[in-house]
Amino acid sequence: MKKTTKFMAVMIAGATMLSMAACGAPGGAAGASGINNDPKANDDAQCQNTIKKKGVEKVTLWAWYPAVEKVVDNFNEAHDDVQVCWTNVGNGSEAYKKFNTALKAKSGAPDVMQVEAEILPSYVSGAEKHLVDLSQFGAAKEKSKYTEGSWRDVTLGGGDSTYAIPSDAGPFAMMYRKDIFDKYGVKVPTTWDEYEQAGKELKAKGFPGHIGNYAPNGTAMNVALFAQKNAKVYDYDVSKPEDVGIDLTSKEVTDVMSYWQRLVQEGIVTTDDCYSNDWYTKIVDGSYATVVNASWLIGYVKGVSGAQEGAVWQVTDAPKWDSSTPMVNQGGSTLAVTDQAKHTEAAAKVAMGLWDSEANQEVAVKDSGNFPVMNSKLEADDFINYEEPFLNNQKVNDVLAPIAQGYKGYSFLPFQTYAYDEQTKAFTKIVREGADVSSTMSDLQKTLDTYATQQGFTVKK
Repeated sequence: MKKTTKFMAVMIAGATMLSMAACGAPGGAAGASGINNDPKANDDAQCQNTIKKKGVEKVTLWAWYPAVEKVVDNFNEAHDDVQVCWTNVGNGSEAYKKFNTALKAKSGAPDVMQVEAEILPSYVSGAEKHLVDLSQFGAAKEKSKYTEGSWRDVTLGGGDSTYAIPSDAGPFAMMYRKDIFDKYGVKVPTTWDEYEQAGKELKAKGFPGHIGNYAPNGTAMNVALFAQKNAKVYDYDVSKPEDVGIDLTSKEVTDVMSYWQRLVQEGIVTTDDCYSNDWYTKIVDGSYATVVNASWLIGYVKGVSGAQEGAVWQVTDAPKWDSSTPMVNQGGSTLAVTDQAKHTEAAAKVAMGLWDSEANQEVAVKDSGNFPVMNSKLEADDFINYEEPFLNNQKVNDVLAPIAQGYKGYSFLPFQTYAYDEQTKAFTKIVREGADVSSTMSDLQKTLDTYATQQGFTVKK
Protein backbone atom coordinates (compact mmCIF):
# COMPACT_ATOMS: atom_id res chain seq x y z
CA MET A 1 0.00 0.00 0.00
CA LYS A 2 1.27 3.49 -0.80
CA LYS A 3 2.12 5.46 2.28
CA THR A 4 -0.03 8.41 1.29
CA THR A 5 -3.23 6.44 1.87
CA LYS A 6 -2.92 5.97 5.60
CA PHE A 7 -3.55 9.44 6.93
CA MET A 8 -5.70 10.57 4.06
CA ALA A 9 -8.32 8.24 5.54
CA VAL A 10 -9.67 10.73 8.05
CA MET A 11 -10.11 13.38 5.40
CA ILE A 12 -11.83 11.09 2.91
CA ALA A 13 -14.03 9.43 5.51
CA GLY A 14 -15.97 12.63 6.09
CA ALA A 15 -17.52 12.45 2.65
CA THR A 16 -18.76 8.90 2.98
CA MET A 17 -19.73 8.22 6.57
CA LEU A 18 -22.52 10.74 6.97
CA SER A 19 -25.22 8.11 7.37
CA MET A 20 -23.56 5.39 9.39
CA ALA A 21 -25.52 2.29 10.28
CA ALA A 22 -24.07 2.56 13.76
CA CYS A 23 -25.75 5.89 14.48
CA GLY A 24 -29.22 4.97 15.60
CA ALA A 25 -31.25 6.95 18.07
CA PRO A 26 -29.37 7.02 21.38
CA GLY A 27 -30.36 5.19 24.50
CA GLY A 28 -31.28 1.75 23.15
CA ALA A 29 -30.04 -1.69 24.08
CA ALA A 30 -26.48 -2.69 23.21
CA GLY A 31 -26.33 -4.97 20.21
CA ALA A 32 -22.87 -6.23 21.16
CA SER A 33 -23.88 -7.48 24.61
CA GLY A 34 -24.03 -11.09 23.41
CA ILE A 35 -20.83 -13.10 23.02
CA ASN A 36 -20.35 -15.45 20.07
CA ASN A 37 -18.50 -18.74 20.47
CA ASP A 38 -17.98 -20.64 17.24
CA PRO A 39 -14.26 -21.44 16.75
CA LYS A 40 -15.01 -23.28 13.49
CA ALA A 41 -17.01 -20.55 11.76
CA ASN A 42 -14.00 -19.13 9.91
CA ASP A 43 -12.54 -22.45 8.78
CA ASP A 44 -13.29 -21.64 5.13
CA ALA A 45 -12.51 -17.91 5.34
CA GLN A 46 -10.44 -16.57 2.44
CA CYS A 47 -7.28 -14.78 3.58
CA GLN A 48 -4.99 -12.35 1.81
CA ASN A 49 -2.07 -13.69 3.83
CA THR A 50 -0.86 -17.27 3.77
CA ILE A 51 -1.92 -19.35 6.78
CA LYS A 52 0.92 -21.78 7.41
CA LYS A 53 -0.52 -23.55 10.44
CA LYS A 54 -3.36 -25.71 9.21
CA GLY A 55 -6.32 -26.80 11.32
CA VAL A 56 -5.96 -23.84 13.69
CA GLU A 57 -8.80 -21.45 14.47
CA LYS A 58 -8.90 -18.33 12.28
CA VAL A 59 -9.78 -14.79 13.32
CA THR A 60 -10.57 -12.44 10.44
CA LEU A 61 -9.02 -8.98 10.34
CA TRP A 62 -9.66 -5.93 8.16
CA ALA A 63 -6.76 -3.48 8.33
CA TRP A 64 -4.90 -1.13 6.02
CA TYR A 65 -1.72 -0.43 7.99
CA PRO A 66 1.39 -0.44 5.83
CA ALA A 67 3.29 -3.73 6.30
CA VAL A 68 0.32 -5.29 8.11
CA GLU A 69 0.95 -8.63 6.41
CA LYS A 70 4.36 -8.78 8.12
CA VAL A 71 2.69 -8.02 11.45
CA VAL A 72 0.15 -10.80 10.87
CA ASP A 73 2.85 -13.29 9.89
CA ASN A 74 4.82 -12.52 13.06
CA PHE A 75 1.72 -12.99 15.22
CA ASN A 76 0.77 -16.24 13.50
CA GLU A 77 4.28 -17.62 13.84
CA ALA A 78 4.16 -16.97 17.59
CA HIS A 79 0.72 -18.55 18.16
CA ASP A 80 -0.42 -22.14 17.79
CA ASP A 81 -3.99 -21.67 19.05
CA VAL A 82 -5.18 -18.90 16.72
CA GLN A 83 -4.24 -17.56 13.29
CA VAL A 84 -5.07 -14.14 11.89
CA CYS A 85 -6.78 -14.19 8.49
CA TRP A 86 -6.16 -10.72 7.06
CA THR A 87 -7.86 -8.83 4.24
CA ASN A 88 -7.22 -5.30 3.03
CA VAL A 89 -10.69 -4.10 1.96
CA GLY A 90 -9.41 -0.58 1.42
CA ASN A 91 -8.38 2.21 3.74
CA GLY A 92 -10.51 4.54 5.83
CA SER A 93 -13.71 5.36 4.00
CA GLU A 94 -13.58 2.23 1.80
CA ALA A 95 -13.32 -0.04 4.83
CA TYR A 96 -16.06 1.83 6.70
CA LYS A 97 -18.42 1.64 3.73
CA LYS A 98 -17.97 -2.13 3.57
CA PHE A 99 -18.42 -2.39 7.33
CA ASN A 100 -21.62 -0.34 7.21
CA THR A 101 -22.96 -2.62 4.48
CA ALA A 102 -22.19 -5.66 6.63
CA LEU A 103 -23.92 -4.06 9.63
CA LYS A 104 -27.09 -3.50 7.61
CA ALA A 105 -26.95 -7.06 6.30
CA LYS A 106 -26.14 -8.41 9.78
CA SER A 107 -23.34 -10.51 8.28
CA GLY A 108 -20.07 -10.14 6.43
CA ALA A 109 -18.16 -8.04 8.96
CA PRO A 110 -14.70 -9.08 10.17
CA ASP A 111 -13.94 -10.30 13.68
CA VAL A 112 -11.39 -7.51 14.22
CA MET A 113 -11.16 -4.20 12.39
CA GLN A 114 -8.85 -1.22 12.24
CA VAL A 115 -10.84 1.86 13.28
CA GLU A 116 -9.52 5.39 13.64
CA ALA A 117 -9.83 6.74 17.18
CA GLU A 118 -12.05 9.65 16.16
CA ILE A 119 -14.45 7.26 14.40
CA LEU A 120 -14.94 4.92 17.39
CA PRO A 121 -17.92 6.83 18.88
CA SER A 122 -19.82 6.41 15.61
CA TYR A 123 -19.92 2.65 16.14
CA VAL A 124 -20.70 2.48 19.86
CA SER A 125 -23.44 5.08 20.22
CA GLY A 126 -27.11 4.81 19.53
CA ALA A 127 -29.58 1.96 19.58
CA GLU A 128 -26.93 -0.59 18.71
CA LYS A 129 -23.30 -0.95 19.66
CA HIS A 130 -21.29 -2.65 16.96
CA LEU A 131 -17.96 -2.82 18.79
CA VAL A 132 -17.47 -5.16 21.72
CA ASP A 133 -16.52 -3.89 25.17
CA LEU A 134 -13.18 -5.64 25.70
CA SER A 135 -13.14 -5.08 29.45
CA GLN A 136 -14.92 -8.44 29.86
CA PHE A 137 -11.85 -10.09 28.30
CA GLY A 138 -9.31 -8.50 30.62
CA ALA A 139 -8.54 -5.33 28.68
CA ALA A 140 -7.96 -3.48 31.95
CA LYS A 141 -4.76 -5.48 32.38
CA GLU A 142 -3.48 -3.93 29.15
CA LYS A 143 -3.99 -0.33 30.28
CA SER A 144 -0.57 0.16 31.87
CA LYS A 145 1.16 -0.81 28.62
CA TYR A 146 -0.17 2.23 26.80
CA THR A 147 0.09 5.99 27.05
CA GLU A 148 -2.57 7.71 29.11
CA GLY A 149 -4.09 9.60 26.20
CA SER A 150 -4.26 6.70 23.77
CA TRP A 151 -6.00 4.54 26.37
CA ARG A 152 -8.49 7.25 27.27
CA ASP A 153 -9.33 7.57 23.58
CA VAL A 154 -10.49 3.93 23.43
CA THR A 155 -12.52 4.09 26.64
CA LEU A 156 -14.68 6.91 25.20
CA GLY A 157 -14.98 8.87 28.38
CA GLY A 158 -12.37 7.35 30.64
CA GLY A 159 -14.66 4.78 32.25
CA ASP A 160 -14.26 1.03 32.71
CA SER A 161 -15.42 0.06 29.21
CA THR A 162 -12.78 -0.42 26.52
CA TYR A 163 -13.95 -0.49 22.91
CA ALA A 164 -10.62 -0.96 21.14
CA ILE A 165 -6.89 -1.35 21.68
CA PRO A 166 -4.65 1.58 20.66
CA SER A 167 -2.32 1.00 17.73
CA ASP A 168 -0.62 4.27 16.88
CA ALA A 169 -0.75 8.02 17.42
CA GLY A 170 0.14 11.36 15.85
CA PRO A 171 2.05 13.60 18.27
CA PHE A 172 1.42 17.22 17.23
CA ALA A 173 4.72 18.86 16.28
CA MET A 174 6.35 21.33 13.89
CA MET A 175 8.53 20.42 10.93
CA TYR A 176 10.64 23.35 9.82
CA ARG A 177 13.24 24.25 7.22
CA LYS A 178 16.35 25.01 9.27
CA ASP A 179 18.13 26.23 6.15
CA ILE A 180 15.44 28.86 5.53
CA PHE A 181 15.50 30.19 9.08
CA ASP A 182 19.31 30.24 9.03
CA LYS A 183 19.49 31.99 5.65
CA TYR A 184 17.25 34.85 6.76
CA GLY A 185 18.57 35.02 10.31
CA VAL A 186 15.18 34.39 11.90
CA LYS A 187 14.74 32.54 15.20
CA VAL A 188 12.71 29.32 15.07
CA PRO A 189 9.50 30.11 17.00
CA THR A 190 8.51 28.28 20.17
CA THR A 191 5.27 30.17 20.85
CA TRP A 192 2.42 31.31 18.60
CA ASP A 193 3.33 34.95 19.29
CA GLU A 194 6.86 34.19 18.12
CA TYR A 195 5.43 32.34 15.11
CA GLU A 196 3.59 35.46 14.00
CA GLN A 197 6.67 37.61 14.54
CA ALA A 198 8.92 35.15 12.70
CA GLY A 199 6.47 35.17 9.79
CA LYS A 200 6.67 38.94 9.59
CA GLU A 201 10.47 38.89 9.77
CA LEU A 202 10.81 36.30 7.02
CA LYS A 203 8.52 38.37 4.81
CA ALA A 204 10.38 41.61 5.57
CA LYS A 205 13.76 40.02 4.81
CA GLY A 206 12.68 38.84 1.39
CA PHE A 207 11.60 35.23 1.89
CA PRO A 208 9.36 34.61 -1.13
CA GLY A 209 7.18 31.99 0.55
CA HIS A 210 5.20 31.94 3.81
CA ILE A 211 6.09 30.77 7.28
CA GLY A 212 3.26 28.28 7.05
CA ASN A 213 -0.25 27.45 6.00
CA TYR A 214 -3.64 27.32 7.70
CA ALA A 215 -5.82 24.66 6.08
CA PRO A 216 -9.56 25.11 6.74
CA ASN A 217 -10.08 21.48 5.69
CA GLY A 218 -7.58 20.25 8.27
CA THR A 219 -10.16 18.36 10.31
CA ALA A 220 -8.28 16.71 13.18
CA MET A 221 -5.44 19.21 12.79
CA ASN A 222 -7.78 22.09 13.59
CA VAL A 223 -9.20 20.21 16.58
CA ALA A 224 -5.61 19.84 17.81
CA LEU A 225 -5.07 23.58 17.47
CA PHE A 226 -8.12 24.17 19.68
CA ALA A 227 -6.94 21.54 22.15
CA GLN A 228 -3.70 23.48 22.54
CA LYS A 229 -5.86 26.25 24.03
CA ASN A 230 -7.39 23.69 26.41
CA ALA A 231 -10.64 24.01 24.45
CA LYS A 232 -12.79 20.89 24.35
CA VAL A 233 -14.91 21.58 21.30
CA TYR A 234 -16.35 18.06 21.06
CA ASP A 235 -17.30 15.78 23.92
CA TYR A 236 -18.89 12.36 24.22
CA ASP A 237 -19.01 9.85 27.07
CA VAL A 238 -20.30 6.39 26.16
CA SER A 239 -21.65 5.96 29.69
CA LYS A 240 -24.08 8.81 28.93
CA PRO A 241 -25.04 7.88 25.37
CA GLU A 242 -27.81 10.44 24.94
CA ASP A 243 -25.56 13.45 25.63
CA VAL A 244 -23.03 15.21 23.43
CA GLY A 245 -20.91 18.26 24.10
CA ILE A 246 -20.31 20.90 21.42
CA ASP A 247 -18.54 24.14 22.35
CA LEU A 248 -17.39 26.21 19.40
CA THR A 249 -18.11 29.69 20.76
CA SER A 250 -15.74 29.83 23.73
CA LYS A 251 -13.17 32.60 24.04
CA GLU A 252 -10.43 30.04 23.47
CA VAL A 253 -11.90 28.91 20.16
CA THR A 254 -12.58 32.48 19.04
CA ASP A 255 -8.99 33.44 19.93
CA VAL A 256 -7.57 30.63 17.81
CA MET A 257 -9.68 31.44 14.76
CA SER A 258 -9.04 35.18 15.12
CA TYR A 259 -5.30 34.47 15.28
CA TRP A 260 -5.28 32.54 12.01
CA GLN A 261 -7.55 35.03 10.30
CA ARG A 262 -5.14 37.82 11.25
CA LEU A 263 -2.11 35.90 9.97
CA VAL A 264 -3.88 35.29 6.67
CA GLN A 265 -4.83 38.95 6.32
CA GLU A 266 -1.25 39.99 7.08
CA GLY A 267 0.02 37.67 4.35
CA ILE A 268 2.00 35.60 6.84
CA VAL A 269 0.32 32.27 6.05
CA THR A 270 -1.62 30.83 3.12
CA THR A 271 -4.90 28.89 3.20
CA ASP A 272 -4.15 25.94 0.93
CA ASP A 273 -6.13 22.75 1.42
CA CYS A 274 -3.99 20.17 3.16
CA TYR A 275 -3.16 16.66 1.92
CA SER A 276 -3.52 17.71 -1.72
CA ASN A 277 -0.76 17.26 -4.29
CA ASP A 278 -0.30 21.03 -4.39
CA TRP A 279 0.11 21.14 -0.62
CA TYR A 280 2.81 18.47 -0.66
CA THR A 281 4.55 20.25 -3.53
CA LYS A 282 4.66 23.49 -1.54
CA ILE A 283 6.07 21.71 1.50
CA VAL A 284 8.83 20.18 -0.58
CA ASP A 285 9.71 23.22 -2.70
CA GLY A 286 10.15 25.50 0.31
CA SER A 287 6.99 27.58 -0.13
CA TYR A 288 6.32 26.90 3.57
CA ALA A 289 9.06 27.41 6.14
CA THR A 290 7.11 25.31 8.67
CA VAL A 291 4.39 22.67 8.77
CA VAL A 292 2.52 22.12 12.05
CA ASN A 293 0.92 18.71 11.91
CA ALA A 294 1.02 15.15 13.22
CA SER A 295 4.39 13.41 13.42
CA TRP A 296 3.36 10.88 10.78
CA LEU A 297 3.67 13.65 8.21
CA ILE A 298 7.45 13.24 8.35
CA GLY A 299 7.25 9.85 6.66
CA TYR A 300 5.07 11.15 3.89
CA VAL A 301 7.11 14.26 3.18
CA LYS A 302 10.36 12.35 2.96
CA GLY A 303 8.74 10.05 0.43
CA VAL A 304 7.93 12.93 -1.94
CA SER A 305 10.30 13.32 -4.86
CA GLY A 306 12.81 16.11 -4.31
CA ALA A 307 12.06 16.49 -0.60
CA GLN A 308 15.74 16.63 0.35
CA GLU A 309 17.11 18.68 -2.51
CA GLY A 310 18.80 21.65 -0.86
CA ALA A 311 16.62 21.31 2.25
CA VAL A 312 17.60 20.85 5.90
CA TRP A 313 14.57 19.57 7.78
CA GLN A 314 14.19 19.49 11.57
CA VAL A 315 11.35 18.80 14.01
CA THR A 316 10.48 20.54 17.26
CA ASP A 317 7.46 20.98 19.53
CA ALA A 318 4.49 22.74 18.00
CA PRO A 319 4.41 26.41 19.07
CA LYS A 320 2.64 26.95 22.39
CA TRP A 321 0.32 29.66 23.62
CA ASP A 322 1.83 29.77 27.10
CA SER A 323 3.01 27.49 29.89
CA SER A 324 -0.47 25.96 30.21
CA THR A 325 -0.49 24.64 26.63
CA PRO A 326 -0.90 20.84 26.78
CA MET A 327 0.69 18.18 24.60
CA VAL A 328 -1.85 17.24 21.94
CA ASN A 329 -2.37 14.54 19.35
CA GLN A 330 -3.66 14.39 15.78
CA GLY A 331 -4.93 11.08 14.45
CA GLY A 332 -4.15 7.50 15.33
CA SER A 333 -5.97 4.22 14.95
CA THR A 334 -7.06 1.21 16.97
CA LEU A 335 -8.04 -2.45 16.72
CA ALA A 336 -11.68 -3.15 17.63
CA VAL A 337 -13.69 -6.38 17.91
CA THR A 338 -16.98 -6.24 16.02
CA ASP A 339 -20.31 -7.59 17.21
CA GLN A 340 -20.22 -10.07 14.32
CA ALA A 341 -17.04 -11.76 15.56
CA LYS A 342 -17.54 -15.52 15.25
CA HIS A 343 -15.56 -16.35 18.40
CA THR A 344 -15.48 -13.14 20.41
CA GLU A 345 -12.90 -14.23 22.96
CA ALA A 346 -10.41 -15.29 20.29
CA ALA A 347 -10.98 -12.01 18.45
CA ALA A 348 -10.27 -10.09 21.66
CA LYS A 349 -7.02 -12.02 22.03
CA VAL A 350 -5.96 -10.90 18.56
CA ALA A 351 -6.95 -7.27 19.13
CA MET A 352 -5.02 -7.15 22.40
CA GLY A 353 -2.01 -9.07 21.15
CA LEU A 354 -1.41 -8.21 17.51
CA TRP A 355 0.97 -5.32 18.17
CA ASP A 356 2.07 -6.48 21.61
CA SER A 357 5.46 -7.97 20.77
CA GLU A 358 8.92 -6.54 20.29
CA ALA A 359 9.00 -7.84 16.72
CA ASN A 360 5.75 -6.14 15.72
CA GLN A 361 6.61 -2.90 17.49
CA GLU A 362 9.71 -2.83 15.30
CA VAL A 363 7.58 -3.39 12.22
CA ALA A 364 5.24 -0.62 13.35
CA VAL A 365 8.04 1.91 13.59
CA LYS A 366 10.37 0.88 10.78
CA ASP A 367 8.01 -0.54 8.16
CA SER A 368 4.55 0.85 8.90
CA GLY A 369 5.65 4.35 9.83
CA ASN A 370 3.33 4.26 12.85
CA PHE A 371 4.17 6.26 15.94
CA PRO A 372 3.99 3.85 18.89
CA VAL A 373 1.68 4.20 21.88
CA MET A 374 3.16 1.35 23.93
CA ASN A 375 5.27 2.73 26.78
CA SER A 376 7.86 -0.02 26.41
CA LYS A 377 8.69 1.15 22.88
CA LEU A 378 8.50 4.85 23.68
CA GLU A 379 11.01 4.39 26.49
CA ALA A 380 13.39 2.05 24.64
CA ASP A 381 16.91 3.40 24.15
CA ASP A 382 17.07 2.36 20.51
CA PHE A 383 13.85 4.24 19.80
CA ILE A 384 14.78 7.41 21.66
CA ASN A 385 18.29 7.48 20.20
CA TYR A 386 17.27 6.73 16.62
CA GLU A 387 18.77 9.28 14.23
CA GLU A 388 16.53 10.11 11.27
CA PRO A 389 18.61 10.69 8.09
CA PHE A 390 15.86 12.82 6.53
CA LEU A 391 16.05 15.19 9.50
CA ASN A 392 19.81 15.67 9.29
CA ASN A 393 20.29 12.75 11.72
CA GLN A 394 18.19 14.43 14.39
CA LYS A 395 17.09 12.23 17.31
CA VAL A 396 13.49 12.94 16.37
CA ASN A 397 11.88 10.58 18.88
CA ASP A 398 13.58 12.47 21.68
CA VAL A 399 11.22 15.30 20.68
CA LEU A 400 8.13 13.26 19.83
CA ALA A 401 8.01 10.64 22.61
CA PRO A 402 7.37 13.20 25.40
CA ILE A 403 4.50 14.63 23.33
CA ALA A 404 2.91 11.20 22.94
CA GLN A 405 3.33 10.46 26.63
CA GLY A 406 2.03 13.88 27.66
CA TYR A 407 -1.18 13.64 25.65
CA LYS A 408 -4.17 13.12 27.99
CA GLY A 409 -6.86 12.06 25.51
CA TYR A 410 -9.68 13.70 23.61
CA SER A 411 -13.35 13.11 22.80
CA PHE A 412 -15.09 13.02 19.44
CA LEU A 413 -18.74 12.96 18.45
CA PRO A 414 -20.85 10.03 17.26
CA PHE A 415 -21.38 12.11 14.11
CA GLN A 416 -17.84 13.45 13.85
CA THR A 417 -17.67 13.35 10.06
CA TYR A 418 -20.70 15.62 9.78
CA ALA A 419 -19.13 18.00 12.30
CA TYR A 420 -15.93 18.02 10.24
CA ASP A 421 -17.79 18.88 7.06
CA GLU A 422 -19.55 21.80 8.73
CA GLN A 423 -16.47 23.11 10.53
CA THR A 424 -14.56 23.12 7.23
CA LYS A 425 -17.25 25.32 5.66
CA ALA A 426 -17.14 27.75 8.59
CA PHE A 427 -13.34 27.93 8.80
CA THR A 428 -13.16 28.52 5.05
CA LYS A 429 -15.45 31.55 5.40
CA ILE A 430 -13.31 32.94 8.20
CA VAL A 431 -9.86 32.63 6.66
CA ARG A 432 -10.64 32.95 2.94
CA GLU A 433 -13.58 35.34 2.97
CA GLY A 434 -12.79 37.35 6.10
CA ALA A 435 -16.11 36.50 7.74
CA ASP A 436 -16.72 37.70 11.28
CA VAL A 437 -15.28 35.09 13.62
CA SER A 438 -17.80 35.37 16.43
CA SER A 439 -20.95 35.22 14.30
CA THR A 440 -19.56 32.47 12.04
CA MET A 441 -18.69 30.28 15.00
CA SER A 442 -22.12 30.95 16.53
CA ASP A 443 -23.73 29.83 13.28
CA LEU A 444 -21.59 26.67 13.28
CA GLN A 445 -22.61 25.98 16.87
CA LYS A 446 -26.31 26.30 15.95
CA THR A 447 -25.89 24.03 12.94
CA LEU A 448 -24.30 21.25 14.97
CA ASP A 449 -26.70 21.69 17.88
CA THR A 450 -29.64 21.33 15.51
CA TYR A 451 -28.18 18.27 13.82
CA ALA A 452 -27.46 16.61 17.17
CA THR A 453 -31.01 17.20 18.31
CA GLN A 454 -32.40 15.84 15.05
CA GLN A 455 -30.36 12.66 15.60
CA GLY A 456 -31.91 12.24 19.05
CA PHE A 457 -29.04 13.57 21.16
CA THR A 458 -29.16 16.15 23.91
CA VAL A 459 -26.54 18.87 23.67
CA LYS A 460 -25.01 19.51 27.08
CA LYS A 461 -25.06 23.14 28.16
